[in-house]
Amino acid sequence: MKKNKYKYNNGGLVAQKTFKGVGSLEARASGDQDYNARSLTASKNINGTRVTASKFQDSFGNKGNSYSVEKQLPKRSSVGVTKSRYNLGASYNKQTKSGLNFRAEVNRDARGALSGSMSISKPL
Repeated sequence: MKKNKYKYNNGGLVAQKTFKGVGSLEARASGDQDYNARSLTASKNINGTRVTASKFQDSFGNKGNSYSVEKQLPKRSSVGVTKSRYNLGASYNKQTKSGLNFRAEVNRDARGALSGSMSISKPL
């Protein structure tokens, strides 16, 4: 157990604990007199692959789980898969030596509608 981090913002609290670069736990809570929400996220690095699971709940009765797996590939690229109650998606990221970022993503929602996106960006 290495690092604890607490941050307060707009009526919310974020607490994070990192375990020697192997994984982390993060808890979030926020709200006011009319609404509150909380979430818990656990992440673990396994042989260059980051596995994440999250749980969310709010005062209106909304709740859900989400899961993701992201693998770092050679030559500054990565591939990932996400799954939640209403969405299934895959993504590919590539960064060039000049700092240009390419991202392609495909998603299928709960109704079965397929969508995709591509982006190209470069930090200033």
